[in-house]
Amino acid sequence: MLATTWLSQGGFIFETGGVRIVVDPYMGDTVERQHGVTRIVSFPLALTDLKPDVLFCTHDHLDHLEPDTVVAIAATYPRCQLVGPLSCHSHFLKLGLPADRCREVHVGGSFDCGQATLTPVPAFHSDPAAVGLVLSVGASKLYLSADTTYSDALINEWTTGSDALLICINGRLGNMNGDEALRIVSALRPHLALPMHYGLFEENTADPEPFIQGCRARGVESFAMPLGTPFPILPAAQ
Repeated sequence: MLATTWLSQGGFIFETGGVRIVVDPYMGDTVERQHGVTRIVSFPLALTDLKPDVLFCTHDHLDHLEPDTVVAIAATYPRCQLVGPLSCHSHFLKLGLPADRCREVHVGGSFDCGQATLTPVPAFHSDPAAVGLVLSVGASKLYLSADTTYSDALINEWTTGSDALLICINGRLGNMNGDEALRIVSALRPHLALPMHYGLFEENTADPEPFIQGCRARGVESFAMPLGTPFPILPAAQ
């Protein structure tokens, strides 16, 4: 079983076999301070609740790699590994984080994390190093699109056969919209597809309901994820 907790925007905690993988947590207000957008929900957990074994940043944008958040996590959890593509790895080192705790990853470069295997996969975003992520647990796998525009190349050897999909729908600033996300759902045919990357900033959000109904019309389960509350995913991994 893979337990999933949505942290808002593109942030998640994935836990299996006692190992916790935290992806793209945005705990602060750097985007609001630097760019004037309005945060409309608070980060749902305390720093002491995260307990990550791995922090994975999919790309180097402030709502996915916020320096204050990353530094606080690294200081609070000295055994946590800091993982990401070239842009993120470079930023980790620029922040003065220990090099032996920082890992650079590349598309297709799978690595094990407890019972899960993590595989960075293509994403098409304004950070050219951006990646999505596939988490495989047993015979099942989850595809996290991260931030990406639509491309047929999102359907590939790593994402094909995904049982669950977490996909951006906000349709702004280098992300696909709900209709484009439904094209990915139609191609991949997962059992479950959940919308994300909405509901954090007043100026950059979207209504998830059309996507949810579009999934259901295609015979794919979908719902609006709760914030900060774990829910089970990938039951076929049992």
